[in-house]
Amino acid sequence: MAELAAQGQPRKAADRFLIRGINQSIVLNLIRSHAPISRPRLAALSGLSQVTVIKIVNSLLERQLILEREGMESTGGRRAGLLELHPEGGFAIGLIPQPDSLTAAIVNLTGDLVMARQWPLTLAGQQQRVIELIAACVEELLSGGELPRARVIGLGLGLSGLIDAERGWCLQSHILGWKELPIREPLEERLGLPVFVDNDVNCLAIYEKLFGLARAYNHALVVAIGRGVGLGLILNGDLYRGAFGGAGEFGHTAVALDGRRCNCGNRGCLETYVSESGIVQNYLEAVQAASAVPLQLDPLWQPSTPTLGEVIARARAGEEAARAAIGRAGLLLGVALANLVNLLNPECIILSSPDTSLGVSDLLLDSLRTTYEQHVFAQMGRDLRFLTVKKPGYESWARGAGSLVLRHFFAPPAQLRAEPGLPES
Repeated sequence: MAELAAQGQPRKAADRFLIRGINQSIVLNLIRSHAPISRPRLAALSGLSQVTVIKIVNSLLERQLILEREGMESTGGRRAGLLELHPEGGFAIGLIPQPDSLTAAIVNLTGDLVMARQWPLTLAGQQQRVIELIAACVEELLSGGELPRARVIGLGLGLSGLIDAERGWCLQSHILGWKELPIREPLEERLGLPVFVDNDVNCLAIYEKLFGLARAYNHALVVAIGRGVGLGLILNGDLYRGAFGGAGEFGHTAVALDGRRCNCGNRGCLETYVSESGIVQNYLEAVQAASAVPLQLDPLWQPSTPTLGEVIARARAGEEAARAAIGRAGLLLGVALANLVNLLNPECIILSSPDTSLGVSDLLLDSLRTTYEQHVFAQMGRDLRFLTVKKPGYESWARGAGSLVLRHFFAPPAQLRAEPGLPES
């Protein structure tokens, strides 16, 4: 019996700690979403007793995570305090590694961008040195004195490819040339900060749900078009990763059985037609198709390869081949999105692009919408909203990586424990 009691004591203590964490998370999230808010209103919305709410609020005020300001007079004549998040109560660092650069964003507790920085840095194929290179950049960021290290609550990394978010590993990134790379533990040891790792589009989706265009929706699809084509799934109000963490590989859904060869090794993947390089390839094929006579006369003739920005500029100037290239991308993306809507029935689709020249071009959107409307089932998409991120660029994506930290900060412990791959004890 003594042995059973000894085993039960730590369990009871752990349960109390878990319950306290859940209650604190409930209060913090209500303050985040309903600020400015009073203690009685917090108790009413949370279902917690006023005594419990007062204890939690006092603790949060002491830790400077929330602020209190005077509100309207209460029935007793005393002004009731209204609570809101303290933006400077904590900071998160978000990083987006790219083949030739590292972009950092520092966000506060309300998701506002405090500072951004980019380093020209060769990261593609640098698997052996990547931890050292990233750690050096973060240390440089922290040593500037503008960011109080004691208030940094964590570091988030958003990576392209297949990511094991629970272990903090990059399983496979074709763009970066990394495979089976542990990131979280080595970086935590180097920096002494909590580190969170996820797919870059998942990070973008987390930001949109917490602070952006998806705040009002429980079911949203975040589609990102850049070097690849990614998808972040917000289902039932939270990020959905799938059974093994790989949900959202939208760019590798097949749209042509004998199509172009993809970096993943398959043929006909969506991103081979819709990504930045895919649209350029669409253009080259359109130019060749329109130049059949010169090609017959000179088989060695090849059109010069433009940048994506040049293709878009030519399309806006009325060049038919360029317009056809973007239209082809929109057509295939529209069909693929109609399939997603028919499967998942979301409330909205949010389109984003890190490339400011693409900026989810109107030329792409017009073609996309036309094809989407032709293929969506019955009334499934009648009330669905298409939204576009107004400020494209990797800075916004890095802010999403910082939001990965904030998600863990605000989320109830029980919710995080329930995610695939995370131990329950």
